[in-house]
Amino acid sequence: MWRVIFPILTSILMAAHVLFHGAGLAASICVVLLPLVILVRRPIVQHALCALFALYALEWVRTTLVLVGSRMDAGRPWMTAAVILLACAAFSALAAALMYSASFRRWFSRADA
Repeated sequence: MWRVIFPILTSILMAAHVLFHGAGLAASICVVLLPLVILVRRPIVQHALCALFALYALEWVRTTLVLVGSRMDAGRPWMTAAVILLACAAFSALAAALMYSASFRRWFSRADA
């Protein structure tokens, strides 16, 4: 189940983002530990994680718009920041989409574990 790396890395990226913006170490730890709910094998967890990673992607897009706008207003270079932040958004969207891959569907539909 190599696909589990995407939710983990997505959460680590968001934890770094949260920590950078001053939300604190506790918030970052919570964000990193959140993918552990993958161990709860219920379909509702699958949907919740998909929604969470989609929200992460939207947060990366929002951050991109804010940062690029402020850099453009200040006359500073903005292209590199936009590419990096949009790559984070795409990675988060991929993690959300992978929640509905065949392997994750099988994992969350098992009621015997």
